[in-house]
Amino acid sequence: MLMPRTDENGRQLKALLDYLLDGDVDAKAIYSALGVSSSTYYRRIKEADYPNAEELRQVADRFHLSYPDLQIRFGLMSHQEVWRYMESAPVMVAAAETSTRTQTRKLSQLTPRSDAPPL
Repeated sequence: MLMPRTDENGRQLKALLDYLLDGDVDAKAIYSALGVSSSTYYRRIKEADYPNAEELRQVADRFHLSYPDLQIRFGLMSHQEVWRYMESAPVMVAAAETSTRTQTRKLSQLTPRSDAPPL
C-alpha cells in the first residue's frame, strides 16, 4: 500500500501542522482550506501524492505558513531550487517606512533579518 508524502521527519501534513502551529489542528480546518468535503479529504490523505504542490499552497495561505518551506519539507523542491528561483526573478520589497512605495531588488542585494527564523 502506498503512503502519503511525509516531511523530512516522517510526519504527514496534519502532524506537521500540529507541530508548526503548536497545537492540534482540526481536520475540518484542513479540508476547509483545501476546499473539499470531509469524505474527499479522508480519501485524499491516503493517496501517495498527498499533499501535492497546490494543496501545500492552499494550506500555507490558510495557516499563514511559508509555501516554499512546505514544498521543501515535503520534498517537492530543494533549497537550491527555491534559491535559484528567487535569484532569477525580481523580488518586490516594500520599504518599512513607506508601505505605498515598492522597489524591485535582486535577492542577492537583500540581507536576512537578524530576528527571522531559518527556512
